[in-house]
Amino acid sequence: MTESLAARAVRLGAYPCVLLASVGGAAAWIASGGEPDVATTAVGFGLVPVCFALERAFPASPRWRSDPREMGADALHMVLSNAVPMALLRALLLGALVAATAPIAERFGAGLWPAHASLGAQFALALGLAELVNYALHRAYHETRLWPLHAVHHCSPRMYFGISVRKHPLQALLTYGGRFSVLWGLGATPQALAMYAVFVSANSYLQHANVRMTTGPLGLLLATPELHREHHAKPIERHDRNYGDSLIVFDRLFGTFRAPEPSGVPSDDIGLPGIEVPQTFAAHWRLPFAWRRLHAEASGASPGAGVPAPAERR
Repeated sequence: MTESLAARAVRLGAYPCVLLASVGGAAAWIASGGEPDVATTAVGFGLVPVCFALERAFPASPRWRSDPREMGADALHMVLSNAVPMALLRALLLGALVAATAPIAERFGAGLWPAHASLGAQFALALGLAELVNYALHRAYHETRLWPLHAVHHCSPRMYFGISVRKHPLQALLTYGGRFSVLWGLGATPQALAMYAVFVSANSYLQHANVRMTTGPLGLLLATPELHREHHAKPIERHDRNYGDSLIVFDRLFGTFRAPEPSGVPSDDIGLPGIEVPQTFAAHWRLPFAWRRLHAEASGASPGAGVPAPAERR
């Protein structure tokens, strides 16, 4: 089948263009004196119709077309698993971290964060530090008993942009707490935090989107859609790889990188092996607490009867 000019343009250009437009627009807004949080909110909500339209017009797989009920659940996740945990962390953690590091700044006559560096340099530093923390946390979610908590993010049988905001609220507290504790503790500027949040949000929407994209050499540095689809595949040898949220460099450095198969991930090979989860927010909330029973039922064992620990039976 001949690829249309529009499909080719989207396949080759959607990922870099949307990413650059998001980051460039945020940088321009901030440079003009705009409120940093406005940029974060604009990208977080503005990319929803963009990704929805791209998925409808240029789907990677018809099987992955978004389901209205599942989209409703993920809309709740956007609020209850993202906005609310971040608000709690800001209220409970930000002030404590600033107070804890204030004596250090006072002693040396300068803050720990290079606030006078260019916005680009601050963004790069924030991204690198937060990504390292995220890599460690993400790997722990997969390779320890924390897996049932993280399984919420992997429970969809499809790849579509809404999964980017799906996480258990308890995991959200751990993940966002880990990422932002480092940045808040070092005194990262609101501008640097906003640039980091914009980049991560845009990349996450794109890497989960049901859009046919080929990103080429960008996968040497970034956690691109092709690489992240490997991470959502059912086989353990595929989903226990490519932990990077936005950067893939730590996977390459620590030996968890997996190159995508030339044929990609089969459209029916996404999700949790042997376990079907209703795509509602309530079912997602209950999943970690019902994991032992669900896994036992999937494996044909009686719940609690010699069932291995969660991290041992993925």
